[in-house]
Amino acid sequence: MCVWQDSDDWTILRIVCCLARRLNLSGGTFVNNRFRVNSPRVMHETIEGEVILINLDTGTYYSLRETGADIWQGIQQGAGETQIAEALTSGYVGSPDEIRSAVGVLLEELEQEGLIERAENGPSVAEIQIAPAPDDNHRSFRAPVLEKHTDMQDLILLDPVHEVDARGWPHAEQRDPSS
Repeated sequence: MCVWQDSDDWTILRIVCCLARRLNLSGGTFVNNRFRVNSPRVMHETIEGEVILINLDTGTYYSLRETGADIWQGIQQGAGETQIAEALTSGYVGSPDEIRSAVGVLLEELEQEGLIERAENGPSVAEIQIAPAPDDNHRSFRAPVLEKHTDMQDLILLDPVHEVDARGWPHAEQRDPSS
């Protein structure tokens, strides 16, 4: 991975690398990568349109709003990268290439943070509902931003919810009486 000091150069490099990995070089079409939430390591909840995610392995929490929340909803529904981009294109005003690129960049970032993982197989999704309903008030597309917060890592990692088993919490670990 290359990292430059200038943030604009780094962003451009990240977009170019993401697109290069997703291009099918033989045909010039995008590969329709599918992802799933990295459960049980990742907890998430949507509150008033904002997705809050917690990586229980690192104690880091994240936030996705607007188009990022729409992309997360597509991931939850089992949609592929192409399906998510197409749904956003139909619900937002913006260049299809810009939208496809932004979706790819966010998926790459979510995967690097350990929040999602590639889904090899899964049910095919015929149609997904993630973008705002088409009407006279289309919203302008803005690239999603994954907000990362590390200020509560120590507290999250100390939380006993990490030791929860199928019975729920709180349950003490059963000791073998013969030992």
